Amino acid sequence: MLDANFKMMPQLCNAKLGIAIIPDDVTIQEIVTLQQQLTTVCPLQPILGKNSNLPHMTLLQGRFNDLDKVYQSIHDLQNYLQQTYLQQPEIFTFRCLQYVYKTPGWYFLQPHPHTIGDLAHQFCFKNLKDEMFLKISERQKDMFGYTPSEALNYQKYGYRYIGQDFYPHFTLGQTGNRLNSVALDKWMQSIPSQQLNISGKFVRLTLYQVGSHGSHYKSLIDLKIYV
Repeated sequence: MLDANFKMMPQLCNAKLGIAIIPDDVTIQEIVTLQQQLTTVCPLQPILGKNSNLPHMTLLQGRFNDLDKVYQSIHDLQNYLQQTYLQQPEIFTFRCLQYVYKTPGWYFLQPHPHTIGDLAHQFCFKNLKDEMFLKISERQKDMFGYTPSEALNYQKYGYRYIGQDFYPHFTLGQTGNRLNSVALDKWMQSIPSQQLNISGKFVRLTLYQVGSHGSHYKSLIDLKIYV
């Protein structure tokens, strides 16, 4: 059952929620600093921070019919991730991240393949896929740039990165206009990805309220998965 604090938020029944894994504080600061560097070349939104718009890797995002099941699933996921870490502690470590541009103007940090995010996404989706829904107004969304399977994911679940289309990433921000990012593209191309030198571990799991541009607006549940 939901705890008292969670139950006092009836507006969450219609809110868009996300489930995410959060890196350690040092990695968070490195990502925030990197975005600050990028914005000197091209403005990005939203502005990332340690307390607002937290850098994160989304496992699943959407609207859910049954908040009790969401609440139970995130605690089950905490236990699952803790057990997985005991078996494979190195899975939480990043070795190389790359800049990736994805239309209509998003920039992402893409971690080395085979992160814990893949397993965690599968766990979340399996438990919650039958609870996901779209508002009628959301069915009119412009899906320009989506692959056919991403479009089907969105139309059915309200999130494009599901199953074979799961896309583990940290969002660096949105330019809003492709033309505004030309200078940023050139700047990024001049820097070898290995010079990023960002590595870290996932240490927390959150259920969060989704803000503008898909941001991690506010943590509703925050659980430790690694100390």
